[in-house]
Amino acid sequence: MPEQIHHYHNGLSQPCRSILLLLKATNTPHVVKPVDIFKDEHKKPEFPHPFNNVPVMVQGDFVLTESVAIARYILNSGKAADHWYPTDPKKRARVDEFLSYHHGTIRKAGVQIAMKCVLIPMGSGKPCTKEDRKQVLEDFDKALEKFEGYFLKNGSCIAGDKVSIADVFAVSEILQAAMGGTDFLAGHPKTQALVDKVKAATPYFDEVFKPFNDFVKAHVK
Repeated sequence: MPEQIHHYHNGLSQPCRSILLLLKATNTPHVVKPVDIFKDEHKKPEFPHPFNNVPVMVQGDFVLTESVAIARYILNSGKAADHWYPTDPKKRARVDEFLSYHHGTIRKAGVQIAMKCVLIPMGSGKPCTKEDRKQVLEDFDKALEKFEGYFLKNGSCIAGDKVSIADVFAVSEILQAAMGGTDFLAGHPKTQALVDKVKAATPYFDEVFKPFNDFVKAHVK
């Protein structure tokens, strides 16, 4: 039996949430290693990630960085249901397509909301301007329209009608827009339906998202 995966985790990180949801949904033996990035715990000499980022997984003497690589490793080395990372080459290609695509689009737009609306104001003491908030929310809305128009045009999920790891990554990134303090899914019923499907497919969804949701309640005005 392989050793447990040690998952170095911070609840504000979209990729960390994706990996933890996957670990729990697939019943993969794991240990969560909390990392407080506000206390620079990811910068300590003993931290296993060579570039001081989260997530990182450690299994015995095997260290793996990059959330997409971690997700594929979990699914390739376990006995997860096929829908998470389909063996059908076209469905798998669609999953891989989104995982390659999302960094500079959905993820970038959500990160901009988090930075401009919450994290930079926290660090500087200066509130986000109305202009900045309006701009990042508009950019996110455009990214969501493109995502729906391509990846959800033929099914309720990215690779058809069953939830895959691509959908988990998508929803983790999309919900980061809650830091903008608006109903960002209004007018996007396809994305709302996808969020609901991922929640239904990952029983620990609320538990995994609780630290993020608590942070939003405390800091988003």
